[in-house]
Amino acid sequence: MPQVEPGGLTRNRIATFVFFGVQGFAFSLLTSKVSVIQKQLHVSDGTLAVLLALVPVLAGVGSVLAGAAMRWTTSAAVLRIAEPTVIGVLVIVPHTRNLYQAMPVLMVFGLAVGAADATMNMQACGLERRYGRSIILAFFGLWAAGAIVGSGWGALGSAAGWHLSVTYAVAAVVGVAATLYAGPMLLKNLRDETIVKDAEGRLPHIPWRPMLLLCVVMTLAYIGESSITAAGSDYLTKGLKSSDTFGGLVVGAYTVGQVLGRFRGDLAVQRFGNVKVVRAGAVVCAAGFAIVVGASGPYMALVGFLIAGFGLSPLVPVAFTAAYANDPTGSGVAVARINVFNYLGFLLGAPLVTGLWGAGVSHREGMAVPMVMIAVIVLLAYAFDPRRAPVRTGGLPTPAVGGAETVPTLGT
Repeated sequence: MPQVEPGGLTRNRIATFVFFGVQGFAFSLLTSKVSVIQKQLHVSDGTLAVLLALVPVLAGVGSVLAGAAMRWTTSAAVLRIAEPTVIGVLVIVPHTRNLYQAMPVLMVFGLAVGAADATMNMQACGLERRYGRSIILAFFGLWAAGAIVGSGWGALGSAAGWHLSVTYAVAAVVGVAATLYAGPMLLKNLRDETIVKDAEGRLPHIPWRPMLLLCVVMTLAYIGESSITAAGSDYLTKGLKSSDTFGGLVVGAYTVGQVLGRFRGDLAVQRFGNVKVVRAGAVVCAAGFAIVVGASGPYMALVGFLIAGFGLSPLVPVAFTAAYANDPTGSGVAVARINVFNYLGFLLGAPLVTGLWGAGVSHREGMAVPMVMIAVIVLLAYAFDPRRAPVRTGGLPTPAVGGAETVPTLGT
C-alpha cells in the first residue's frame, strides 16, 4: 500500500475541517431565517411544518443515494458536488416568492445536505482510522463553529437592514470558494469505511434489542435540537414579538452552548461515566427549555437556548459511542443504524412544534413539548451503561497513513 507523507494527511484533515465548517455555516444561516422566509413565501404555520418535515426526509434520501453512489465513485467526488450545492442554493432562496417556486429549491437543498452529511462523515472516519486515534469530535466542533458564524452573519444582516439576497449572496460566494479550494485536498479514492463486511462478504449481525433505548434517546435529542434550530426563531419573533435580529441569534446561542459543553465533555465522561453525564445533560437541557418557555423577553430566551445547547451537547456523541460499543466486530453497522434516528428526530421535532402552533396551541405551550421529551431521557440514561454492551472481540485494521484503501459498502 502506498505511503504518503504526514503533511499530506494534515492537508486532508484541514480540507475536511473546511467542509464541516461550511456545512454548519450554511445550515445555520438557512434555519436561522425560517421566520423571514415564511413571511416571504406567505405560508401558514401548518404549511411551514410540512416544509420543515420535508427537509430531513430528503436529507435521508440524499444520504442513501450517496451511499449507493460509492459503488462507482468516491466520497470526495460526491462531497465536492454536494457541498457547493448546499451553500450555493442560498443565492436562490431570497428570490422565491411562493411555495411553488420554493419547493424545487428546498428539494435540492435537502438532497444535497444528506449527500454532504454522508460523505463528510466518510472522510472523517477515513481520517480517524489513518490517524489511529479519536479526532472526529473536532470535526463536529468545526460544524458548530460554522453554525455560530452563520447565525451571527444572519443577525448582522438583519441589524444592518440588508436584504436577504445580499446576506445570502455574500455567504454563498465565500462558502463556495472555500469548498472549491479545499476539494482537491480531500482523501482520494475513499469510499465508505463506516460499513465493513466480513471475509465472506456478509454484514455482521448486530442485535437490535440493546440499541433500542439508545435509538429512542437519539430521536428525543434531535427532536429537542430541531425544535430550537428550525422553530426557535419563530418562537422569538412571533411568540415573544422580538425582531428578526433576535430570531437570527437563536441558532448561534444554542451552538455556543454546545461548543462550551463539548469542550469539557470528554473529561466529564472520563470522570463520571456515560450514565451520569447523559442524565445531567438531559436535566440541564430541560432546564434551558423551561427558561425559554417562561422567558419574558428575547434576552432571557436566548440564555435558555444557550443552556439547552450546553445540556444537549454530550448526548449525541455519547449515543454514538454507546452504539459503537454494541458492535463487537467494530464494523460501524451499529453507528450507521443509530444515525437514521438523527433524521427521524429532526423530522419530528420542528414540524411537531410548528404544527401545534398552526393548530392554535400557544407558542409557550408548543415549546414545552420538547422540554418534556428531553426530560424523558433522564429515565432512559441507564441504557448508556457500558455493562449492557457485548464484549468486543476485535477491531478494524488501521490503514497506512494517507493510504487509499477502500472497503466494501452496504450496497456492494
